[in-house]
Amino acid sequence: MNKFCDIIPHSAGWTYILNGVEADCSFPTYELAVEAAKVEVTRQMRQRVFRYQGVNGKMVPVQENGLAPFPYTASA
Repeated sequence: MNKFCDIIPHSAGWTYILNGVEADCSFPTYELAVEAAKVEVTRQMRQRVFRYQGVNGKMVPVQENGLAPFPYTASA
């Protein structure tokens, strides 16, 4: 069973939610939030599926081979 790590907007930038619990801190960039979440996941030694909140409010999986493109940029 997969556990999810959600990367979401926060009033002070970005934060993550692991196992339904929001981090007690925020990050100025999406990339820093993802990296902090990865560190926490590694610390917890559990398999997670990273997601971010799309413009439609739904959670979208981050690509396994690295960071997804910044979620709110327009495609060319």
